[in-house]
Amino acid sequence: MKCYTKVEPANELGFAKVASGEGETHAEGIIDAKGVEIIPPLTSILIDDITGPTALVRNGREHLFVDLGNGPVDTNLFTTTKGYQYAEPFRCGRAMVQVDDRWFYIDADGNPLFDATYDFAETFHHDRAMVKEGDQYRIIDTTGKTVAGMNYDQVSPQSPWCWQVTRIKGDAYWSGFVDLNGKELTPLVYDEVGYYDPEVKRIRVGTGDRFGFIDEHAHEVIPVQYEYAEIFDKGKARVMLNGREFFIDPDGKEVAE
Repeated sequence: MKCYTKVEPANELGFAKVASGEGETHAEGIIDAKGVEIIPPLTSILIDDITGPTALVRNGREHLFVDLGNGPVDTNLFTTTKGYQYAEPFRCGRAMVQVDDRWFYIDADGNPLFDATYDFAETFHHDRAMVKEGDQYRIIDTTGKTVAGMNYDQVSPQSPWCWQVTRIKGDAYWSGFVDLNGKELTPLVYDEVGYYDPEVKRIRVGTGDRFGFIDEHAHEVIPVQYEYAEIFDKGKARVMLNGREFFIDPDGKEVAE
């Protein structure tokens, strides 16, 4: 095996991202389980993802899916093949791509699916994805069939198990959560919602001037009771209760600073 500055863990088929050089000489490529360079390190590309035998590669402003299963790749591919405006990795056998500001899904052979494009679409997870056309949000399955409509002003991806849904009333934004089939998990009672933290599987939420945390299924695990709450950092979050500041763990137990 050649000497690289970095070798990432291999995937289940033995393909691994490698890098050489630093700064302007930084180059990324891919090797197989035997150390053979399938894509030699190149300064002109970035390897975003390797799923099975397929790599998602950024080539300038374009995104390409590259088959790694047939041995070393002809690097002329990166100068002769037009890529997508944007793309995300294959999940559930489908990849979400963007062309001319329209979003749609493709199969492993690059064929468009569902005979449909959208104003917005997200990557599949657990055989579900959220799409938007006009003002309408809906959940689809891997065949493109509508599982549920979502009659909300805004819908945002959160954990792999739920979506944040919001209705706007004047200047107020009230949010709750629905599951992968569109069933309400929590009513629209939160006026502040943070981002899902996959490390601790928590989302900070707030109502009025009080804050707490829910888990990846939108279950309240730390009561909305704190006057102040930071996001988790290295497994603990700073909070304030009754004017007293201290740290808690993801289960809400007080821990040392």
